[in-house]
Amino acid sequence: MSAAELAWRAFPLLLGPFAGDYAATFAASWPRLPRPLVGRTRCARCGAPIPALHQIPIASWLAFRGRRACCGGRIPAVYPIGEAAGLMAGVAAGLAPSPAVSAFTFALGLTLTYLALVDLRRFSLPVAGLVALGGEAVVLLAASPDELFARLATGGVLALVFAVLSRMRPGGRRAGLGEGDVVLAGLLGVLVSWRLAAPMICLATLPPILAQYPWRKSHPTPLGFWLNLSAAVVLLAGRLNLASR
Repeated sequence: MSAAELAWRAFPLLLGPFAGDYAATFAASWPRLPRPLVGRTRCARCGAPIPALHQIPIASWLAFRGRRACCGGRIPAVYPIGEAAGLMAGVAAGLAPSPAVSAFTFALGLTLTYLALVDLRRFSLPVAGLVALGGEAVVLLAASPDELFARLATGGVLALVFAVLSRMRPGGRRAGLGEGDVVLAGLLGVLVSWRLAAPMICLATLPPILAQYPWRKSHPTPLGFWLNLSAAVVLLAGRLNLASR
């Protein structure tokens, strides 16, 4: 492995947790922009500046046991989740066969992270995130014309199934699926194609079912979070499988 190849493979791995933390900052502030957008980071609770030593992804959260060093407040879970997701995106990007694919994989991982974290906090999917995901789907379709029909068909089928489910009324109430979930399912179908679509849906639906089974009744579920997470898992698994060959 040359020095140049080592550099582009290691760069997203090192950058991933920091980029994931930045995506988590935008998700935590949605629908507003974080303040300040650039510049020195400050505590969202007390406004105190946060030293650089306290901003090491994952490690700082573990060291302070999920608490803010300045005021003792609890750090929202989106931050360690976002940092771990950014690390996973960096791993996937580092396993890519070329720098271009690496950059695309990294961007896709951060987009999935942002969408997942917003839905986890707000039970909503931001339009900007869906537009970015749609742009990435278009790029993938342009780069793989031989799979164009299969990917479009997979996305169309998933969008249709979710559209039907969103209009069902179990127990006289409408299912907790919105238009954003329908669009997200369609876009993810395009990105994962038919080979990984079924595992993605199974992984996305199993945790909510297991979580609600003991109470024998339904609770609000951020399905978009689980869809994005399962898509990231199956895509990473596919990348690991290709890298091992």
